[in-house]
Amino acid sequence: MNNTDELVAALETRLDFIGLDKPALDRLGQAQGYVDKHLPLAMELFYRKLATVPEVSRFFSGESQMKRAEGSQVNHWKKIAAGQFDAQYVEAAQRIGLRHAKIGLEPRWYIGGYGMIVETLLRGVVHDFASDHMVREQKGLFARGTDPAKTLADADVLGGMLAAIVKAVLVDIDHAVTVYFDKMTSDAAASAQANADKIMHAVTATGDVLQKLSAGDLRDRIDVDLDPAMQKLKDDTNNVAERLTDIVRQLRGTSGSLKIATGEILAGANDLAERTSKQATVVAETSSAMEQLASTVSDNAKRAESANVQARAVAQTAEDTGSVMTSANAAMERISNSSGKISNIIGMIDDIAFQTNLLALNASVEAARAGEAGKGFAVVAIEVRRLAQSAAEASAEVKALIEQSGTEVAGGSKLVSEAAHKLGAMLTGIRENSELIEGIARATQEQSATIGQVFAAVRQIDEMTQHNAALVEETNAAIEQTENQARELDGIVDVFLVGGGAEPARAPGREPQPRAAAPARVRLSHGNAAISQDWAEF
Repeated sequence: MNNTDELVAALETRLDFIGLDKPALDRLGQAQGYVDKHLPLAMELFYRKLATVPEVSRFFSGESQMKRAEGSQVNHWKKIAAGQFDAQYVEAAQRIGLRHAKIGLEPRWYIGGYGMIVETLLRGVVHDFASDHMVREQKGLFARGTDPAKTLADADVLGGMLAAIVKAVLVDIDHAVTVYFDKMTSDAAASAQANADKIMHAVTATGDVLQKLSAGDLRDRIDVDLDPAMQKLKDDTNNVAERLTDIVRQLRGTSGSLKIATGEILAGANDLAERTSKQATVVAETSSAMEQLASTVSDNAKRAESANVQARAVAQTAEDTGSVMTSANAAMERISNSSGKISNIIGMIDDIAFQTNLLALNASVEAARAGEAGKGFAVVAIEVRRLAQSAAEASAEVKALIEQSGTEVAGGSKLVSEAAHKLGAMLTGIRENSELIEGIARATQEQSATIGQVFAAVRQIDEMTQHNAALVEETNAAIEQTENQARELDGIVDVFLVGGGAEPARAPGREPQPRAAAPARVRLSHGNAAISQDWAEF
């Protein structure tokens, strides 16, 4: 059983379902004359309307093609009016449905056109049938005096013809629309299958690349031709592979550089740790030395303060001695003055002794002159003279002693003056030394305070150095851990296989390729060129 036989069988099923049996086809045959009469007018009105509708008129290349289509439609409708629902009708309806599907004529225009045609035909059939009935009855279909039974019978006949016409038209519409939708469904299924095949092809190619990517092989790319709609998937997949390759290469370079850098940092950190340890030892020794120096300077400050106190005491003693020496010098001057006065007195005594001696001599002379009478007076004169001489001698001795004492007093006064002068110079020196010792004591105290601050700073530096040493140790541990992680990163990166040959690392931001434009939906209508053939079937 071929496809045409199947379509004929399906048509018979439709006819049976809609009620176009032998009696209905006979009633349709009764209306054939009326239908054939009004078909040209119905088609003329229909195609005249089509010419004013751009959505439909665009399918015609010109008026001549529209005339040919009009003639073909008249023949087709005559077969419908004759009830010729045979294999030829099925093939013609099949071609019409396929043609509509091919050119993209939507069923709404087809059904709307049938509505216009049926309207003209039904009006014509009713008009002609009523006209024939009035001729037969000569009084009109609904005139008074008409036999109601006859009128109802004629109305039933007319109703049967109209029903048969409508059913035949609906069957033709159903057949053409069914073919149209079958074709569209078939084309859609074929298109969907083709799209599914394209998608599966793209998915398979993409899956192969992604499977290798997941296994660490970054060398594979999608190099097969894909549908334009899948080009974006191909480009994106290849871009992902390229980007992963670049990232892995960058990671390899970075991990290598990181290992070198961490090695150098670790070596430097170890050296820093060693130098920090030595520095900590030196700082500790310096701290101990500074502590001893601070103690020594503090002791020196105390000694300098004690020396300053003693120097002040010596200066005070020297000042007191200077005062004593000044008093002694004044006393010596007073003694010298007293010696001068004694010398004057001695001089007076010498003068008295000289005058007494002269008087004694004169007395002796007078006693000698007096003779025996003056003998006693002579003895007194002699004794006076001896006393005067003794007084003169004693005065001379006293004078000599006083002169010697004056000389000694003058020498002593000179010595006391010189001693006072030297003592004043010594006192000046003692005062200067006292000031110097006081300055030394004050400077020593300041040095002691400064050294105390330096010692505190050195101790703080010592603590910071110890802390830095601990931080260096922690840094070494962190660097060693980083180096181990870099080594692990090398192991992770080495899992990936990339293409041979060094390639420059790309910038992190990769410009996305322009999205491939989605292919425009292909309409089944391509203008007049698509309907230049077999449009007469419309």
